[in-house]
Amino acid sequence: MKNIRKTIFVCATLLGISMIIPVYADEPVAGGSNGMLHQHTDPVANAERHLSIFKSELKITQDQEQSWMTYAEKTKRNVREIRDRMNEAMHDKPQTAPERFDRHIELMRERLASFERMDDAFKQFYAVLTPEQRTVADQYFAKMHH
Repeated sequence: MKNIRKTIFVCATLLGISMIIPVYADEPVAGGSNGMLHQHTDPVANAERHLSIFKSELKITQDQEQSWMTYAEKTKRNVREIRDRMNEAMHDKPQTAPERFDRHIELMRERLASFERMDDAFKQFYAVLTPEQRTVADQYFAKMHH
C-alpha cells in the first residue's frame, strides 16, 4: 500500500508540474552558476506575454480579432484561477499528511479542469485560423515544454 501511494503521489506531482510548465515558466535573470537564475513571475503576466507573442506570430486579421479576444480572455481567466487556487493552498492551515495529499489531488483536478477549458477555447479559436496560421500555431505549441 505504501508503494502504491508513493507511486500515485510521484505520478500526480509530475503530471501537475508538466501541465503548468508553459503557464508558470520562470523568467530567466542574469547571474548564477550557469549564467541564469530564475525569478518567479506572476503567471498571469507571463501568460499575457506569451499571448502577445503568439498573436504577433499569427498575424491576426480584423475578422479574427473577436475570436482571438475570446480565446485570450478565457486563457487569462483560467491562468488567474490556477494562480489564485495555488496561492490559497499555500496559505492553508497546517494539515496532516493525508489531508495535504487529498488537497494536492483536489488542486490537480482543478488544474486539469482549467486546462480543459483552455483547450476548448483554443480549439474554437483554432477553427477560425487560416492553414498558414494553423502551421504557425502548431509550431508555436511544439516549442512549449510539457
